[in-house]
Amino acid sequence: MRDVSAEEVSRAAAENGITHIDHHACSICGYMTHYSVHDGNLYFHPGCNCGRWSDPEKQSWANASAWINMQSQPEIKEKLARSFGIDPEKLGAA
Repeated sequence: MRDVSAEEVSRAAAENGITHIDHHACSICGYMTHYSVHDGNLYFHPGCNCGRWSDPEKQSWANASAWINMQSQPEIKEKLARSFGIDPEKLGAA
């Protein structure tokens, strides 16, 4: 799968009605941190108060595309892309 742009991630999320994307479980309490989408904007929810911040943080779509593109294992990259509504089959090879 080739790398995806911020615009592709944003467009796929909007077209597919994506509003919640799991990110990772807190290593202390297990809370599932996540992204949410509201009015075309992306927010990261650290949420559990174990770390320094607990309020949602506005993020750029470039952060989401970077998270997808940084994956070295193709199956993880494809899984993340799908979580934002991207069909890896339509993107072609890297």
